[in-house]
Amino acid sequence: MNAILEQMTGMKALSDQVIATDFLLAAKTGVRTYGIAITESTHPEVRAILKKQMDEAVLTHEAITAYMVKKGFYHPFDPKEQMRVDLKLSDVALQLAD
Repeated sequence: MNAILEQMTGMKALSDQVIATDFLLAAKTGVRTYGIAITESTHPEVRAILKKQMDEAVLTHEAITAYMVKKGFYHPFDPKEQMRVDLKLSDVALQLAD
């Protein structure tokens, strides 16, 4: 996006937030998927590999969460503030749709 347009609309920060949220959701999905795969596998070596990959996915999720909390994108311990952020994002999405 054009730097002037980003500055005028504030879309750079919003884009960062959207990307981080998408990455967080993907990491969460990965953790779930590894958990399912571990319970479905019967070979010990395959299970060990999957467990290692799941541990990495959990660490990735943790790092993304910390980044989002630091940037003010995510408020896991303050539901009212998270609701405010979510409503703001909803308003922006509706404005972009117009």
